[in-house]
Amino acid sequence: MVYDVISLSAATSTENLQALEEVKDFCTTDLGRGGKQRWTYHRLSESVIDNELQRLSDARSSNSVDSVTFQPYSEYTYLNQDRYSVEEWDLHGGAWQFNAVYDGHCGHDTVNFVYKRLPSMIRMSLQALLSSSSDTVPSPELVSEALSNAIRHLDDSIRSDLFDFLPSDKLTSMSDAQLSDYIRRHKSEWDTISARCTQGATVILSLMDPLKRNLWIVNLGDSQAVLARKRSSEWSALILNSLHNGNNPTECQRIMREHPGEYQCVSDNRVVGYLAPTRAIGDTWLKVPAVYTRRVLGEYTPDWMSPPLVEEYTGRILTPPYVSDVPDVQHYVLDTTRANHESFLIICSDGLLDLYDNIDATLTAQDLADRWVNIIDLSLRKRKENEAPRNLAFDLLRDAIGGEDIELASRNITLEMDDKWIDDVTLLVQRF
Repeated sequence: MVYDVISLSAATSTENLQALEEVKDFCTTDLGRGGKQRWTYHRLSESVIDNELQRLSDARSSNSVDSVTFQPYSEYTYLNQDRYSVEEWDLHGGAWQFNAVYDGHCGHDTVNFVYKRLPSMIRMSLQALLSSSSDTVPSPELVSEALSNAIRHLDDSIRSDLFDFLPSDKLTSMSDAQLSDYIRRHKSEWDTISARCTQGATVILSLMDPLKRNLWIVNLGDSQAVLARKRSSEWSALILNSLHNGNNPTECQRIMREHPGEYQCVSDNRVVGYLAPTRAIGDTWLKVPAVYTRRVLGEYTPDWMSPPLVEEYTGRILTPPYVSDVPDVQHYVLDTTRANHESFLIICSDGLLDLYDNIDATLTAQDLADRWVNIIDLSLRKRKENEAPRNLAFDLLRDAIGGEDIELASRNITLEMDDKWIDDVTLLVQRF
């Protein structure tokens, strides 16, 4: 046997040093999971962390709102499924400020649908209220009702599209072959409907009137809103909403009351053992009779759920709906007439809360709210001292990814892994 011999010249000392220089800041971690598996990350300097985070989080500032949205994992399937809106509506009586964070799950279609449709629906409802009222601000109760109705109507439209496409009596009368042929002939329409029915989005939004005296907070899901107010040089943090997920005993008890005797309606702190949020737009398969999931969604939605899991979860769908589309709507009267008044509002997706599990898992919701307010207080003071703009949302994100812990911050930004290692994070800070 003849072998080809390849001659390689030995690396020079300079090349060896260059190679060592390139890898000297690489580290490994087991992510606290134990075992032998390790993942690589790149240890960054403080300045590089800030620059990379600015780039990855798309930090922006408008007149009164700072925003960031962050997901370091770049593969398409796991691109950031959060969306947000920052809008000022020039309506009768002045400018209304609308902000919202939409947290998608299981895909991008439903969250994109909500992001594109919900703001205009709310604006039209508000415009109708203002046109029928002589007051600059309509009754708070009417505004609250309009906000709730907009979310519920949007969710209803997804269900209606499914039922219009395939009414229950038609589905029942079809053979499997007829159903397959029907789906094939209407594939484009079905692809849109099935994506919205098997994906979901949570919503948290704020609406403020032109005089900045009335604030509405609407929550459907597990995002968070915190109001900070300064009185006598002291800041206080007020949590404005409860979280709608399986970790909230009140939500679990509500679902179990609505489905008596169904011991698997909540399992492992998830709706039917599958979904963490207990309220959302979409997730229609958990809101309609199980036959739609078993015969249609499970069979004709590519890359959604394996047949064994479809069978397992549909066996638990006995008396839908299990996921609610009823939001919590809170109205707050703000006192912005006092001298030296300062306030700001934080709204964020649950990814921000999750990041702190790596910093201190014992922090309560109030601990986090107080921490955020203290960070922004410091940022505001630095802004005044240096007379330089600061993105307050970015400062919060910088703390959440690791703060002064350079190793943790570097890991959260540069980890090399085949799956995303942190949830999507989006947060808005409104100053008023």
